[in-house]
Amino acid sequence: MREKERRFRSLAESEEYRRSRLLADAWCAAFVQEKTAHGPGITTGLIRRLAESANSLPQETRRAIERLADDFRFFHWHLEFPAVFAGAKGGFDCVLSNPPWERVKLQEKEFFAAHPEIAGARNAAERKRRIAALVEEDPPLYASWLSALRRSEGESHLLRASGRYPLCGRGDVNTYAVFAELMRSLISPTGRVGCIVPSGIATDDTTKHFFRDLVERRSLASLFDLENRASLFPDVDSRVKFCLLTLVGSARPARQAEFVFFAHTVSDLADPDRRFTLAPEDFALLNPNTRTCPIFRSRRDAELTKAIYRRVPVLVEEARGEEGNPWGVRFMAMFHMTNDSHLFHAQPAPGRVPLYEAKMAHQFDHRFATYDGADVRDTTLEEKAACSFAVSPRYWVSEREVDARLAGRWDRGWLLGWRDVTNATNERTVIAAVIPRVAVGNKFPLAILDADPPYVAAFLANLNSFVLDYVARQKVGGTSLKYHVFKQLAVFPPAAFDRCVRDLIVPRVLELTYTAWDLQPFARDLGYDGPPFRWDAERRFLLRCELDAAFFHLYGLERDDVAYVMDTFPIVRRRDEKACGDYRTKRVILDVYDAMAEAHRTGRPYETRLDPPPADPRVAHPQWASAISSP
Repeated sequence: MREKERRFRSLAESEEYRRSRLLADAWCAAFVQEKTAHGPGITTGLIRRLAESANSLPQETRRAIERLADDFRFFHWHLEFPAVFAGAKGGFDCVLSNPPWERVKLQEKEFFAAHPEIAGARNAAERKRRIAALVEEDPPLYASWLSALRRSEGESHLLRASGRYPLCGRGDVNTYAVFAELMRSLISPTGRVGCIVPSGIATDDTTKHFFRDLVERRSLASLFDLENRASLFPDVDSRVKFCLLTLVGSARPARQAEFVFFAHTVSDLADPDRRFTLAPEDFALLNPNTRTCPIFRSRRDAELTKAIYRRVPVLVEEARGEEGNPWGVRFMAMFHMTNDSHLFHAQPAPGRVPLYEAKMAHQFDHRFATYDGADVRDTTLEEKAACSFAVSPRYWVSEREVDARLAGRWDRGWLLGWRDVTNATNERTVIAAVIPRVAVGNKFPLAILDADPPYVAAFLANLNSFVLDYVARQKVGGTSLKYHVFKQLAVFPPAAFDRCVRDLIVPRVLELTYTAWDLQPFARDLGYDGPPFRWDAERRFLLRCELDAAFFHLYGLERDDVAYVMDTFPIVRRRDEKACGDYRTKRVILDVYDAMAEAHRTGRPYETRLDPPPADPRVAHPQWASAISSP
C-alpha cells in the first residue's frame, strides 16, 4: 500500500501529469469563462500552444484557469483513472449510478424561494421587474443572483457547445441525461452500464437523439420503468416515473431490448405478461421520426399497437418531406402564457378577444369551463343549453395581435387544437376541439391543416376516437402531448376519408361541435347555415359511440380487440358503472360495431340509432334563436 501511495504521489507530482491536467483544465475553462474584454481569453490557439509547451502560458492566464478549475470542479476521467483508459479498448467493465436529476438552467422561482415577494409574482414579466429592482433594494442578493446566473450559463455552454455531449447537450438540459451519455462513454467495448434515471430518457424530445443512437447501435439491453407509488424512494413524489436502464458495450450488441412499463415493485419486472422485447425495426415503425420508446403496459399492447401502425401511417413522417405530411399540418403556439403576459388584459374592451386556455375546452366542446373572476369552473348544463352562452376567460388580448399571428397561416373563423397537458392515466389522453377564432394560450397548441373543412371534421373525429387515444397512451410518457409525440400518432391521411366515410362522420361532428353561435363560421364551412344544435346528453353519447365504432372498423380491429381497448380506460368504466350500473360506453360501442359489421357483410348501409338522424335541423335550436345576435 505504501508503494502504491508512493507511485501515485510520484505521478501526481510529475511534470507530464501537471501539464496534462493544466491542458484539460484549460480546455474546460475555455467554455465556462466569462467572455469579456479583460477576461483570460482562452482560445483554441492558446490550447494548441499549451499542448506543445506549458511555458507558453502567461502566468495571469494560468491563475485564471486554476480559479475556474477550482470553482467548477473539473473532473478528468483519463487522468483520475489512467490505467482504466489506457489503450483503444480502455474503459470500465461496469458503471453503476443514480445520477442527479436537475435542470441546468437556473430557475428563478427556485433561487428566490426564500423571497416570496419574488417567487410568488403573478407572472414572469412581473418577477423579472422585481428582480431588476434588487439593484437598489438589495444589492448583495442581486449580486448573488448574477453570480449564480453566470455559473449556470457557463455550465450550460460547456454541455451544449463543447462537443463532449453531442447527443444530450441539447434543449433544456437535465443532468441525468448528460450523465447517461457520460456513463456510456466510460465503459469498455465489453462493459455494461446500470443506472436509475427518469423514464423520460426513452420518451422525451430532448433525449431522442441519445435514445435513437442506443437503439440503432444496439447498445440498449433493457429498460424497466417504475412508478414510485410503492414509495421505493420515500422522499420522491409518488407520481414520479423512473427506470432501471442497462446499456452494453459495442463488442456485445443486444439483438433485442427488454422492457417493462408502469411497474410498481421489483417483482413486477418478472411478470411475463408485462415483459416484452422490441427490435430496432419496431422503433422505426412506431416512432419513425424520433426512434423514442413507446410505453406498453403489456405484451398484448405491444403487438396490437404494432399491428395498428402496420395499417395506419403516422401523422407526419419527417424523413419523407411533403409526401410524409399528407395533411400539410403545421403547428402553432399562439401566445406563451409567461413570455407574452405583457399582452394580456384583465378586462374586456372594444377590439379585444378572449384568451382561451386549454382547460376551457374538451372533446367536441369549446365551452367546457369558464372563469368566475380568478377561479375556473366547469360550465353547467343550463349554460351549455343556451346557444348564446360564451365562456368567460381570465384575460383578453387585442384582436389585431391575434390577426397578426395568424396572418398568412390561417384565414378561417375558427381554430383547431388540443390540450398539451395530459397523462396516459387520465380519463382521456388526447383532447381536441374546434374553438372560435380567439387568442389561445400555449398549452392549447393549434394544428393548421391544409385541407377542406369536411376533412378537418374527420381529422377532429379521428383525434377524439377511443382507438387513437389508446395509441396515444402508448406514446405519452410524461404529462405533456408535445409536437414530436403528436406527429407520430397513427392518424388516417385525408385520402382515407372518402365520400362515404365523410357522409358518416361530418354530420356527427357538426352536431357535437356546433352548440353555440360563436362557432357559426365552422358550421357554415361544413355547409350548414341553420341555428346551433341543442345540447342533448343522450344524443351526444350515441353520436360519439357511432363515431368510435366506425373508427374501430377503420383501424381494422377485431371485436375482441375492441373490447380489450375499451377495458384500458378504467376511469370511463368507473364513471359508467357509478351512473348506469354497467360499462355502458363499451356495451353500446360494441353493439354499434356489430351493426356496422353486419351492414358491411350484407352490403346494406348502416342505419343510425338516432331519430332524427345526426345534424337534422329538427334537433337544432328553433329558427327564432337566430334573432340572438351572433358574434
